[in-house]
This record gives sequence, C-alpha cells and structure tokens, in this order.
Amino acid sequence: MAELERYRWLIVALFAVPLLSGLMYFAADRLDAPGRLEVNQSGEPLGEVRVYVAGAVLNPGVYTLGEEDRWIDAIEAAGGFAPGANQVLVNLARRVQDEDQIIVPSLSSGAVAGASQDPLVNINTASEADLNGLPGIGDVRAAKIVESRAADGPFTTPDELVSRGLIPQSVLDDIAGLITVSQ
Repeated sequence: MAELERYRWLIVALFAVPLLSGLMYFAADRLDAPGRLEVNQSGEPLGEVRVYVAGAVLNPGVYTLGEEDRWIDAIEAAGGFAPGANQVLVNLARRVQDEDQIIVPSLSSGAVAGASQDPLVNINTASEADLNGLPGIGDVRAAKIVESRAADGPFTTPDELVSRGLIPQSVLDDIAGLITVSQ
C-alpha cells in the first residue's frame, strides 16, 4: 500500500491524460465552425438557372444559364433573334431568374415600339393578320380563332383557345405572354 501511495500521482496522471485528451478532441470538434450549408432542392448546381425562350428566336427551348446572366444571354443561347423579331419590346438588360419565360414577339404581331397601345395581341379583337403573326399560329389557325370568336362569343381566358380545340397546349405555352383577352 505504501508503494501505491508513493506512485499515486503517476497513476492519476496515467488515467487523466487520455481522459483529458478525449474531452479536448470532442470539444474542439464541437467548437469548430460548421461548413457552409447549401440548400438545393432542384438538383441543379447553385448559381445556375433555367429559362424558357420562345417566340421569334431561332431555337426556342429551355436553356441553363448563370444567375448573373441577362435576357440577352438567354436569347443568344437560343440562337439569337429570328428574322422579323421585335427586339425593341424585349428588355435585354434584365437579369434572368429561374423559371423565367422569355417570349420575343414578332414585328407582324401588330405591336409598334413606342406606341401607346398594348403590345399584347387581344384575341377578342385581333384580325387574322395580327393572329397570324404569333408563333405557331398560321393562316388556318388564325381563321379558326376569328370564326370561333364570332360563333361562340369572345374569349374569357387564353386557355379557351385550347378548350375550344383551336390550338394545342404547346402553342398556347409559346404565345401566352404575347396575348390578352380584354374586351
């Protein structure tokens, strides 16, 4: 027992050093700043956005851009303006946002830059020529829209173009930002 009493502090140190080392390891792990938390539900890398470009562009479609890009970059990704595009009505300096829908109107849509009229084509009052200027609407569809308007009355929503069987949903998706149904 006298021997144990003599080496008592050495024995305490042998047990205390590993215990203190373990406590310091766990404390250091808890006190370190956590890594940067990034929440990304879409599965896309952060800093990228997807935009839909349609209308009077060479290659309409969905494009992946950087979050600092502008509408001009989206239109360039879509191959640039198609001949007859009304470039004045598109804000090329606007920054893209995820899920943007960029629709470039054509010059034949009846919209005149700088005019006080609404640049949207009113499907309740537009002529066949005005309707024909919309992407995906040709002579036949324009004539059917005018006939349906006369026979079934004015449209209350753009969706009626599809429900009346005048155009497919894909065409409505392309022209939704270019039309209105005001009386």
